[in-house]
Amino acid sequence: MIYIGMDIHKEFTVAVAKDRDGNIFSKGKFTNTKKNFENFLKDFPQKETLIVMESSSVWEYIYEILEEMGYNVKLANPVKTRAIAEARIKTDSIDANTLCDLLRANLICECYIHTKEIRSLRELVRGRNTFEKQGTQIKNRIHAILIKKGIIIPTQKLGTGALKYLIDTQKDNYILMQYIEELKEHEKRVALIEGKIREIASENPNAILLMSIPGIAEIRALEIITEIGTIERFPTAEKLCSYSGLVPGIRQSGSTLVMGRLVKQASMNLKHVLIEASWNLIRQKGKNRYREFYDKLAKKKGKQKAICAVARKLCCTIHAMLRKNQQFILL
Repeated sequence: MIYIGMDIHKEFTVAVAKDRDGNIFSKGKFTNTKKNFENFLKDFPQKETLIVMESSSVWEYIYEILEEMGYNVKLANPVKTRAIAEARIKTDSIDANTLCDLLRANLICECYIHTKEIRSLRELVRGRNTFEKQGTQIKNRIHAILIKKGIIIPTQKLGTGALKYLIDTQKDNYILMQYIEELKEHEKRVALIEGKIREIASENPNAILLMSIPGIAEIRALEIITEIGTIERFPTAEKLCSYSGLVPGIRQSGSTLVMGRLVKQASMNLKHVLIEASWNLIRQKGKNRYREFYDKLAKKKGKQKAICAVARKLCCTIHAMLRKNQQFILL
């Protein structure tokens, strides 16, 4: 068996190949092109070669190159690869060697790799969120100009009516008009992306299931799906809650057990979506076990802790829905 550690960067990769005993077969530094990867790996059979690289901003397209070539690739969690993070002498060559040695010893803490379809959907959903944040930044700049000039608009939000009012009354403010035009164009792009998301969600069986939950529509449903991936990788609801960052940290020493704040090493996007969905869920009218649970807990623990508890309860419900292929029942 051949073990290969790859220290990947934006423009180049440093790789080292070793046998089971740690003898170096090959090492090299090359730019990140498919041809260069093929040249380095030409002497290593796919079935007898195992490759590891750290998760970074450039891992995906390199992984796809290696996957297309038929190699088995592991993605290491950089946070937990402490042998590299804590090394006193740190070079690309040492990183590649350390990764290779950890792979030989079967000590790699792997990151889960979603399917290509899920990775593509996640890029779409997260791209929409990025556009939303950029739109908020543009609105903040407009509000800053309005405050600076003492301009009062008829509504608090920069909706269609407020923008029309500014266009009619502030035509001479060139910078303000440019920001307004930028915002209008930006909102058109967001609408196109959201239209695409809704189209995909309307044909996705899991998204249709999740949309039976009040407060979860196409966009939020697809956000949950792209963060979870396949539900089979979470054998219990507790594991999904942990992945979502909805469980408390635990510190135990001897007979002392301390429950801390919610864990931070989690999918923060999924945690945010579940909490936002929980706020919508407890606002639903009629008999509502989630609102009753929230009201009871909020009196003792406060609103923030209560809504996080509701989000965890919702997370368990979503796990059951996806595992059993059942729709949501509010009562």
